[in-house]
Amino acid sequence: MTQHISGRRNELDWLRVLAFILLIFYHIGMFYVEGWDWHVKSQYQSDWLQFPMILVNQWRMPLIFFVSGSVLALVETKIGRLRLLRVRFLRVFVPLVIGMYLVVPPQLYFQAIQSEGLGLNYWDFLLEYWNPLTHILPSHRHSDLGLLTWNHLWYLAYLWHYTLLYLLLRSPLQALSAKLANIKVSRLTLFLLPTVLLTAYGLFLKPYFPRTHGLTDDWYNHALSFTVFIFGYLAAKSPSLWQAIVQGRRAWLLMAMTCYTCLMVINMTTWFEIGDTWLISTVVQLIVYANVSAWLLTVVGFATYYLNREHKVLTYLNEAILPWYIFHQTITIVIAMQLSKLSLGGLLESTLLILGTFLGCAILYDITRRFKVTRFMFGMKLVS
Repeated sequence: MTQHISGRRNELDWLRVLAFILLIFYHIGMFYVEGWDWHVKSQYQSDWLQFPMILVNQWRMPLIFFVSGSVLALVETKIGRLRLLRVRFLRVFVPLVIGMYLVVPPQLYFQAIQSEGLGLNYWDFLLEYWNPLTHILPSHRHSDLGLLTWNHLWYLAYLWHYTLLYLLLRSPLQALSAKLANIKVSRLTLFLLPTVLLTAYGLFLKPYFPRTHGLTDDWYNHALSFTVFIFGYLAAKSPSLWQAIVQGRRAWLLMAMTCYTCLMVINMTTWFEIGDTWLISTVVQLIVYANVSAWLLTVVGFATYYLNREHKVLTYLNEAILPWYIFHQTITIVIAMQLSKLSLGGLLESTLLILGTFLGCAILYDITRRFKVTRFMFGMKLVS
């Protein structure tokens, strides 16, 4: 069910699209899940949402970085270093900067209104947001750029820097991938190797460098994300490795469900707190990262088996998904804050928020794709 590395890998297109759609749903869920901090929160919060959120929150971003590395493996066979740098600059760095200045500000604006009682109108706030010397909202100043932030666009910032790092390591990575291209890997090794690596990061890096999405101090997140990024790159270069992922899909699913069940037990009980020992902590972390590996392999395996085909919906979403990703969180927050004034109840409010977010993404994308300047701003190919 796999294709040669030089061929079109439709399953990667589907995985990329579905991973970002899942991300949109996840961020909508963050507005409602009780006990989890987010930019703004609904008055209708629910603790049961933690269960579906925990199901996806550990592997949703590793999946995106895995796909990013796999796509890079396909791209490098077609373009050289300088062209790759140019493409990534136009399709990653430019929309990141544009997004930080134009798309993200409403998120901080409504967050400051809800959590800190900000009294400025939006235009006055925007002028302060663009001003690196602003004195408002000091708790949100994280650099010499004042309030400027990337919020959910941190993935683009990391992808840009991982691309630069890849360009420095391109030759040894190509040599390594050539050696691994036809090596057969057992399912046990395929599962244990990433699990052990990620568990080591969780034990020895995460306590000292918790996730910040701040780039320069986010070493645990870098270790995890870049490892998965390189794993995706090497897997896409190796037909035998990719085939092993596909063939083991049912085993991965069984392991994933087992690990998730264990996590639910851990989440609902305090058995593991009986003794705060290194052994108990290690076992819990091992389950956490076995869960990440198992779901990652499961999703890639089943997607390759069932979604390795073209479809007109995929053609549309392939171009639309980057603008959708850039716009979605701001649309969600703006609509959520307006709906919250109406006291509609949790079910109706969340339904309207989901519909409004996806409709808003579709409308903004349709506008964006029609003009060369907006296509350039949001990372789309220019058309004549």
